[in-house]
Amino acid sequence: MALNDVGRYRQGRRGRKMKRASDMKHEVILTSEASGESCSAAVWDPANGSLLYAYKNAGVLCHRTLQLLNDSYLLGADSSKPCIHVWSLNNPSPVRNLRLTTPGKVSALTCTPNGSYVISAVGERLLIWQSCNGRLVATLTGHLQTITCLCTTKDGSLFASAGEDGLVFVWSLYSALNDERCVAVHKFADHSLPVGDLHFGHGRTRARLYSVSLDRTVNIYELCSGIRLLSLVFNMPLTVFAVNIRDSELFVGCTTGDIFRCNLHEPPRGLEQHGKVGSDKDAEKNNVLFRAHKFHITALSVSGDCLTLLSGATDGAVHIWDITNRHVLRTIEHKGPITAAFFAQAFENFRATTLRPRLELRNLQQTSNGNNGTVEVISKGRDSREILNFDSYVQGDVKEPLAREEMWSTKLKLMKAEVERLKKVNNDMYQHVHTFEYTRKSEQ
Repeated sequence: MALNDVGRYRQGRRGRKMKRASDMKHEVILTSEASGESCSAAVWDPANGSLLYAYKNAGVLCHRTLQLLNDSYLLGADSSKPCIHVWSLNNPSPVRNLRLTTPGKVSALTCTPNGSYVISAVGERLLIWQSCNGRLVATLTGHLQTITCLCTTKDGSLFASAGEDGLVFVWSLYSALNDERCVAVHKFADHSLPVGDLHFGHGRTRARLYSVSLDRTVNIYELCSGIRLLSLVFNMPLTVFAVNIRDSELFVGCTTGDIFRCNLHEPPRGLEQHGKVGSDKDAEKNNVLFRAHKFHITALSVSGDCLTLLSGATDGAVHIWDITNRHVLRTIEHKGPITAAFFAQAFENFRATTLRPRLELRNLQQTSNGNNGTVEVISKGRDSREILNFDSYVQGDVKEPLAREEMWSTKLKLMKAEVERLKKVNNDMYQHVHTFEYTRKSEQ
């Protein structure tokens, strides 16, 4: 390699490293582990692996129930008690006077992207709460055994559930809120063992749904038609997976601690594709095997720039990988098995002195008592009368009452002038037709 080429190569590597460091500033890493000795959850800097924040005084969180509620709160279900803990993003202690008590121990938890609804699984039931008033708005059934996975689409219109029965359900949030006898949009029964992880790709209602199971398969479904597009079959039981934002690469974690990468832009022609994990030399040679953990993988996540992979396992280690060369960039050690680890947006409220939440959170109701046709409007920093004023939405840029009246007066004059013009056109047409008929009769 020539000296000029070496210089350009080094500059390229330096530029890529600087770009990655700059992209990481927009993301943080959230983790939780099973010992609960130092904290219940923690926030880390992906650029250098330093601890940014620790959330304490809540015990151990259940496996993969750590969730962000919009940009304001952090939620996590207790592993031994029927409750959900809540922290403000800028406070290490749980929110005072806020008890999110549930009818039973929560086995899975998720939130809609805008934070309006909290969806949890208690045994075989799905419970949906409205976060702003704590109302239990829906209870769904259909699973035969404990639900272990929940996820929502990027727009929050659909959510999916899966559990130990191997079944995967796709639900419409709108139907769940408005239909007491809501049934699933899709029901998939292709797994023969418990489902370990679920994920929606990008594309809203046209997105793909991914599921992974201990039966050694990853299934990919199309939401519109409910068709199974592909099944990836491995030679090891699978625990978790992650897909990048482009839906181009899929990473699968196994009970052996290995991570396998699949290229989704080069799908096979058949419905099934078989892959090998473990001591497979072909996997090493093809740069698809990530090997550093000693025990089975419990968490996987891909950064927004699709360059970094995050993995957590029961060995207590969280590795940050460079996807291109499969090297571990840094390791974050924990005192117990990892129960959650994922990339999240670095919201301003993580470092805010005073929290200014975009939504309000209330205590959860245990039973659904209906709302008797009443809709409660809760907004931060805006007058409720303005929210219910239709004119403010039609003409949001006109705020002064006099200006608004002048605008409507001008519109009324224009409409009256248009009505007069149409009347004149109609009268001229009538006169023209009448004259034509009179002339024709006279000629006859």
